[in-house]
Amino acid sequence: MPSQASKRAVQVPSGRARILQAGLDLAAEAGPSGMTINQVCLRARVKAPAIYYHFGSKEGLLGAVVETVTEAWLDQLEASQPARGDITERLRVAVDGWQSMIEDPARPIKLLLSVQLDGAEHSAEIETSLRRVYERARQLIAGSIRAAAGEVAEVDVLADQVLGLAQAAALAFHLESDRERLRGRLRAIARLIETHLACADLGPSTHSPLPAEKG
Repeated sequence: MPSQASKRAVQVPSGRARILQAGLDLAAEAGPSGMTINQVCLRARVKAPAIYYHFGSKEGLLGAVVETVTEAWLDQLEASQPARGDITERLRVAVDGWQSMIEDPARPIKLLLSVQLDGAEHSAEIETSLRRVYERARQLIAGSIRAAAGEVAEVDVLADQVLGLAQAAALAFHLESDRERLRGRLRAIARLIETHLACADLGPSTHSPLPAEKG
C-alpha cells in the first residue's frame, strides 16, 4: 500500500510541471514579454536556478510553452478528423476546428503569433520550437488531404499555403474580432484546397464543393 509520502508525491506537480504551467499562464495573460523569470518564480514557487536547470533559459521555457500550447491544438484538430469521408467532409470539420482554436477565449493562437512577431524574443531555442510546430502542422494538413484524396501533386506546397493563410486569418481576427469574417476567410482556405484538387484532375465529380455561406 502506498505511503502518505508517496501519495503526496503523486498529487503535487513536479517543479518542471509547475514552471511550465506558470509560463503558460503568464504568457497567456501578459504575452511573451510578461513571462519574466521573477514572475515565473513567484507563480511556480521555485527559485531561478530551477528554471535554468529544467529549461536552460527564459527562451528555452518560452519555446516549451509554445510547443505545449500548439501541440495541444494540433492533437485536438487531428482527433476531430473523421475516420472516413471525402475531402469536403474533412474540410468542414477542419474549418470548425480552426475557428474554435482561433476563437479560444484563452487566445493561445495570439501567443503563438506574438512569439513569431516579436523578434526581440527570438533565440535558437524558440526558432527550433517554432520549426517543430510548423512542421507538425504541415504534416497534419498534408496527411489529412492525402487520407481523403490519395496522393496529391505538390501537397506540401499546398500545406504551406494553407498554413500561411490560416495564420493571416488568425492575425486579422485578433485585430478586429469579427467572427463572420474569420469564418469567411477559413472557408476560402477550404475552397483553395478543393480548387487545387480539381485542377490536379483528382475527380472533382467525386465530391461537392463547399457552398458559399449566406450572409
